[in-house]
Amino acid sequence: MRLSKNIFPALCLAVATFVNLAPAAEPVYSPFQKDAYLTSSFGENRGTRYHAGVDYSTLMEEGWVIYAPENGKVEEIRVSPFFYGKVMFFKGESGKTWVFAHQSSFGKLDSLYIAEQFSKKSNDVTLKPNAPYKKGDTLTFSGSTGIGNPHLHLEIRQGKNNVISPCRNGVYCGDTLDPQIFGMAVWQKDDMTVTGPEALDNGCVEYPGWKKEKAYLAVKIADYSRHPKENPMSIRRLTLWEGKKKAYEKIQNTLTYGNMLKIRTELLWAEEADTAGDWHFVDAALKAGSKYRVEVEDMVGRKTSREFTFQDSCAANSPILQKQVQESPLYSFMSRSMLDLALCDKGQKFSVMDSSKNILDEDLCKAFPHRGVTLGKIVQKFPKARFIGHKAGTIAMHAVHQNEKTVQWNTTLDSVAIFQKITKLRSSFGNETQVLAVTKTHTDSLDFYEFHPKGLHFTGSWEVCLDPGKESAPLYWLGETSRRWFIFSKQEGTSKRCAQVNELRDLANILNKTAPTLGTPYWGKSFILGKEQDVLRIPTLFRYDGFENGNSIQATVNGNWIPTEYDSEPREIVLDGRRLKKGDKLHIQLEDEAHNKAEFDVVVPKF
Repeated sequence: MRLSKNIFPALCLAVATFVNLAPAAEPVYSPFQKDAYLTSSFGENRGTRYHAGVDYSTLMEEGWVIYAPENGKVEEIRVSPFFYGKVMFFKGESGKTWVFAHQSSFGKLDSLYIAEQFSKKSNDVTLKPNAPYKKGDTLTFSGSTGIGNPHLHLEIRQGKNNVISPCRNGVYCGDTLDPQIFGMAVWQKDDMTVTGPEALDNGCVEYPGWKKEKAYLAVKIADYSRHPKENPMSIRRLTLWEGKKKAYEKIQNTLTYGNMLKIRTELLWAEEADTAGDWHFVDAALKAGSKYRVEVEDMVGRKTSREFTFQDSCAANSPILQKQVQESPLYSFMSRSMLDLALCDKGQKFSVMDSSKNILDEDLCKAFPHRGVTLGKIVQKFPKARFIGHKAGTIAMHAVHQNEKTVQWNTTLDSVAIFQKITKLRSSFGNETQVLAVTKTHTDSLDFYEFHPKGLHFTGSWEVCLDPGKESAPLYWLGETSRRWFIFSKQEGTSKRCAQVNELRDLANILNKTAPTLGTPYWGKSFILGKEQDVLRIPTLFRYDGFENGNSIQATVNGNWIPTEYDSEPREIVLDGRRLKKGDKLHIQLEDEAHNKAEFDVVVPKF
């Protein structure tokens, strides 16, 4: 909501594709009618879903005018401090619905939602104005409401369940660089090899070496569109050729909301997810002796290809990073549970035990090569294995039976009982052994539990309970990239805490009785009715628990209710300065997601 903000980490900035208004063979739409570049592309990996649109940078500024793409009507506007923030749904005469998210202002429509806020005494509102606009009219204004720095999220919907690539449907998406192929991973049952870019450039891909066993492949790909290469983008097409025969092809021109969880079988999860690119699964059984060519194409048609054959080993095959920001030796790679036996070279020692903690092998460093090893490989060698011990703790394991659709697993770590149920589990690829794992680790001054493998292929739910056998604190989950803790909004139990989600998360019991507090108010700028206005900004301070929605913050001035907005980055309450003057008495009521409440009296400062 400000004209400018502090620069956040590169993960948040994510700047890529340059867009300009160069002449084109067909008319194209640029939302700002001026140069802009993309920060994210259609179909990008967003954990349990694909990115449904494109994101444009606004150079850390707010209030960029966004023009109507065609004749149509504004069907709906919504105001919220999270997710899409202020979002507009524009229905064009073509039948497409254009979605403009993270807005600072809806221009002339602001007066409608502000009146609705006063009428309902609610900060979060939804309206259906059905206001007509002509192509090229000023439609709305960019901002930073919801998630992220100032930018525009644009998507195109067809019907209620389908989204289409803006880049393939009249929206200009310039791209000056070809996509890149960073590496390949090959597995045969529970054996896996990983090949880096140097060997791949020489046409060599290592495979485990089972002559009679089919091999399965994943390719690490990213698309950059300009220098500097600050944000890896997604691709449109991946094709694998075996000689002149097309062995596999995946094209991403459309997405369906109901099928978003297919991302788990198409983009394999890796612990180094913050590094460039995604691992794309190639759904084809391959074999040694054939010559292959992989070809990738970005959203504007730029292509890159590599020819290769499988070989026992490749010269100059440099290691590829498999994990990052990982405290314990347990991690996920290719949506599999892995043990970092490279730590053996640093003096670490690992033992394997059965369900009664009897030692099956006291030194896994002697049993396996010193690199990342799938837990499936360990279970195949030690079928009775249930625990792995190391100097920092214990890892509990559970091998999933082939074609098992529902898994229930109970185990105990450090006297804490852990219950898990996973429904609609999908079959493994390449006949490998799927192994669930959990371990206790410590960071950020608290103990928490890591669950693996991240990216597990299931389309149902994960029901999990932690039972320490006494009064327990609520369950929180750890954001993979933010490394911040978030409370489960829905959880059951008082001693045994249970939650249900659609992905494996790292969990902790956190008891937080401290309500949010306020920082020092100051005057700033924002956009209202499409114009820069004075606003009073009040920082909010908290460690774990933020706000569930905009109505978790309530304000009165001199006893009269007034609407507030909440800027989730950088956590500030925003008040329309036209309704305030020096010396006015503000009363602020806050309630965080842990239901801690606080009230504050604030005197409006001098402008």
